[in-house]
Amino acid sequence: MLLEIFVAPDGCPSCGRAETMVQKVVQDYKDVTVKSIHILDAVDRVAAYGVFSTPFIVMDGGLEFVGVPREADLRARIAARLLAD
Repeated sequence: MLLEIFVAPDGCPSCGRAETMVQKVVQDYKDVTVKSIHILDAVDRVAAYGVFSTPFIVMDGGLEFVGVPREADLRARIAARLLAD
């Protein structure tokens, strides 16, 4: 599974918290690849998702979270997606 974190390029404290938490959580899931994407490097994709705040998290192309998710919610969503594969 590909988990993408869309972040602001500079100084977004929420983005940093989300990235740190995601990196911690995915250590428990060997089949998850994480990619951080700066919103200015993917303007078309950001517009397609219709999200205008950061961070937001996309899993296998589907928007899953806007903002920093709770760790339990992120774990549950990852587990559910992995089971569905």
